[in-house]
Amino acid sequence: MEKTKLYELLNEQQEMFNNEEDLIEREISIEPYLRGNEIIIITGIRRCGKSTLLKIISKKINKKKIYINFDDVRFTDFKIENFQDIEEFAKEAQGIGAEIVFFLDEIQNIPSWERWVNNLFSKNIKVFVTGSNSSLLSSEISTFLTGRNKVIKLYPFSLGEFLKFKKIPESPKTSNERIILLKAFEEYFEKGGFPLVIKNNDLGLSKQYFEDILNKDIIRRYGIKKIKEINDLILYLFSNVGKIYSYSTLKMISGIKSLSMIKNYIEYMKGVFIASTINRFDYSLKKQKVSSSKFYVLDNSFLKTVAFNFIENRGQRLENLVFIRLLKQGFEVYYHLGKNECDFIIKKGLKITDAIQVCLNLESPMTKKREIEGLLEAMQKYNLKEGLIITLDKEGEEKINNKKIIIKPIWRWLLEK
Repeated sequence: MEKTKLYELLNEQQEMFNNEEDLIEREISIEPYLRGNEIIIITGIRRCGKSTLLKIISKKINKKKIYINFDDVRFTDFKIENFQDIEEFAKEAQGIGAEIVFFLDEIQNIPSWERWVNNLFSKNIKVFVTGSNSSLLSSEISTFLTGRNKVIKLYPFSLGEFLKFKKIPESPKTSNERIILLKAFEEYFEKGGFPLVIKNNDLGLSKQYFEDILNKDIIRRYGIKKIKEINDLILYLFSNVGKIYSYSTLKMISGIKSLSMIKNYIEYMKGVFIASTINRFDYSLKKQKVSSSKFYVLDNSFLKTVAFNFIENRGQRLENLVFIRLLKQGFEVYYHLGKNECDFIIKKGLKITDAIQVCLNLESPMTKKREIEGLLEAMQKYNLKEGLIITLDKEGEEKINNKKIIIKPIWRWLLEK
């Protein structure tokens, strides 16, 4: 890449990065990442707010800054030697000897980026890196930067962040405030947490994001030729969120002949943070690995814009939202399947600590019986005294066989700290 063109691009990006705008603070404690000289790696799905988080961090640092967005198409001709040009640009722009912090956005597709970042680290330069692919956390890169990096996993807005964006109080003090909060939750429940989808009130952006991720980060990156196969697989999985599946079922439905290819496609989706899977819990790791899985997407908007719907499946959407919250909290999440099923089992350290059922409502006696039996079976198996049922709006508590079952509405559970 010509040095003059690179400098023009970098000057343009500095101006855009320094533009004043309202920034919504995320539910992340940033201060620990400002101290020390570790490389900070921020990962997450495209458009979840990583660049905005860089701006928030930037405003808390009283040093000279250089911002570079490597996702700009004009970086197509970027070569390894251009890294040196960037350092020269920084010295010219901020002054020789100035203490500089680098903010490097979407750097994952630039060859040898980790070597350059490691070189900056060796010069005692603070670096923040973002990327939309789990390749940033690959064993090869982690080994290269061992002991020198900290990771922030960023997701689309939580309900709390959504309410902050809308300037709606989390704790309603009047019946009117409660009505406003519940109405806002319904919007979040349907549209998810992508910041621009919310800001522009445009659910179509979610569809566009998904197609960009699929085409750029999966199909093009991995050279996939059989587009219909992966599209059919995606349509089935996104339309059956929370349901137990086996690879043989997916093989039959998608027409993909190779089980290893199906596994690869799912790993690609997980790698770009559009989806995740959980396994059936078993004390045998081998049995866990070969068990059937459940599939979830990482923003509820995809259930509206990507999945096939001919009826409103609010129960599916509810379960997906619960999973996203559990994932954000960093828990090991499984499902339980014995005679009955329990939606989520949480493992912390060496122990199973929580059993959670998700149910839209408990009005039907048959539904309530099924949900409670599945929860009680899991509580009995893992020696838990307390279980949780998350519903759309019901709240209460029941005691059965000396076991306490708490029933909680989703919006209240999502807002718990």
